[in-house]
Amino acid sequence: MGSLKELIRQAQDIKTQRDVEIPEWGITVDVHGLPSGDWEAYQNKLNKLRFQEGRSGAEMNVRSNRAEIVAKCLYEPGTDQRVFPDVTEGIAILSKKSQGIVDGLFTLCRHLSGEERDFKQKVKDAEGNSDGDQS
Repeated sequence: MGSLKELIRQAQDIKTQRDVEIPEWGITVDVHGLPSGDWEAYQNKLNKLRFQEGRSGAEMNVRSNRAEIVAKCLYEPGTDQRVFPDVTEGIAILSKKSQGIVDGLFTLCRHLSGEERDFKQKVKDAEGNSDGDQS
């Protein structure tokens, strides 16, 4: 058994939804959740936009930030290769696509990243993954 640090580093805890069909685009993709650091960066951007521009003025920027998250989550089916290795290009492409489709993919990204669960649910889920040996 390795050190706790190594066990944490090696844990495969990012969820993936395989073979997500997007009929409007005629494609199938894999959607991966994002790691904590990417979600924190997203939340920090949102908070900064809301503070600087007011809640309604930030709406367009929020949409492009959602496109950024989606660009980071879309993968070629069965691979570890992003559909948009250049995230800036992905944002430009996705920002011109249906808001409903991008928003649906964003919602899936949130779900796979565990963002929508509250703290109590996250603790409950973590407890369910333990071996039951409590000290």
